[in-house]
Amino acid sequence: MENEDTEYQVGDADEFTIYLFSEKPKEPNTIKLELDNNKDIKIGLNIFQELLMIFTAGIKYLFSCGNDKVDISSLTIEDVDLMGKYFKSMGFKINVEKFTIGEYLDNIKLPNYFKDQHLIETNTMLRDIYYEATLDLIIYRISFDFL
Repeated sequence: MENEDTEYQVGDADEFTIYLFSEKPKEPNTIKLELDNNKDIKIGLNIFQELLMIFTAGIKYLFSCGNDKVDISSLTIEDVDLMGKYFKSMGFKINVEKFTIGEYLDNIKLPNYFKDQHLIETNTMLRDIYYEATLDLIIYRISFDFL
């Protein structure tokens, strides 16, 4: 909640990445994330896309060791927990799931709103939108929710 101690930061995505990830995570709900209002994109998808970009920028900033790529399979549970603390500071939870092909077949989640964005309605929940990536026969599913 905004009060006399509220800090306002203005800048682009790179500046926000540095602001957020250059220090230890702040307490939950202490960073208010404001997004541009894109009337062509449903609000849930807009929030998801911004959080996914922040997640991607954050893992690159924290774990890329100087290059521009991070192998998601190299992230440890501790790394994901740390990212979770950063997202809690903005009022969000992050969920990263890892599946073998057999496990994935038992955990298929439909519809995939990120791929089938035309199915998103105004009441589609943020937690129901996810992104999946496959690396070395392992499927990673990333989703977000409000605290």
